[in-house]
Amino acid sequence: MPIITVQNLTKTYRGGKVKAVDGATFEIEKGEAFGLIGPNGAGKTTIFSCMLALTHPTSGRIAIEDKSPFNLDIKPLIGVLPERPSYNRWMTIKQFLAYHHWLAGFPASERDGEIKRLLDLVELEVDSKKTKIRELSRGMLQRIGIAQALIGKPKIFFLDEPTSGMDPLGFILIRKLLLKCKEEGMTVVLNSHHLNEVEKVCDRIAFIRKGKIEEVATVSELSQVRTSLVLAWVESTGTGASSSAEILGSICGKHGCQIIDTEGNTARISVPGKEQAADLIAGLTAAGLRVYQSNFEKRELVELFLRGGENK
Repeated sequence: MPIITVQNLTKTYRGGKVKAVDGATFEIEKGEAFGLIGPNGAGKTTIFSCMLALTHPTSGRIAIEDKSPFNLDIKPLIGVLPERPSYNRWMTIKQFLAYHHWLAGFPASERDGEIKRLLDLVELEVDSKKTKIRELSRGMLQRIGIAQALIGKPKIFFLDEPTSGMDPLGFILIRKLLLKCKEEGMTVVLNSHHLNEVEKVCDRIAFIRKGKIEEVATVSELSQVRTSLVLAWVESTGTGASSSAEILGSICGKHGCQIIDTEGNTARISVPGKEQAADLIAGLTAAGLRVYQSNFEKRELVELFLRGGENK
């Protein structure tokens, strides 16, 4: 059973005139890293807010371990890094983490050890007893936010734009942390504009545009490999009455390939993998079409933004 279920989630404002989220439906499995991606204003943060019980949905259903996110029993299972966190700036790092450890209801006897574990985890090498929150850079604040969110090793870790304000080393740290969370069986729900980082961490991704989920797929499915074949439209003897288009369509169908488009003596064809590409070229040659050029092209996630979210 999925650890999170979202069914027909809708959130409207201004008396229903503005739909921030429009019938979103998806499931998140236990222990997977699930990414929410989409342009600014797509509805990602609103979906996050509904899942975290910060906003009441207009309609639809959200269940976390088969309970409403507003159920207080769910709160201890969740760790959250918001996009724009606000901290007690006058506190030292140790005071801040100790305060949240106390709020979470964990024993005081475990506090110092847990704070040390968390600071080591986020690789923040400062004097936690003396350094105050207001002295930290944006990237350091993100690390503190992650440490606070991971107090007590929650089952589900929500991150809203976690690499905001971080340098390249911070990016690497975030990736390493999230992969470690996955290894330990934690469920990660990530909202990020840094598509390269999403690809390296997430198992599945939901693409959102104008409040609607347009596609939910694995990273490998979204970044599928395609073959572009440049074909010579010279028919060898023995092709009979069949046209090159008929031969191309027949051979593609036989090997599980799909014609994307053709122009003149060229064709762009979607193939499941390299084995099928090799079989396709051999089949076309045997059928009388001489292939003189072929090359692979890889679709990046950014194409979802550039092509209106269509799975092309």
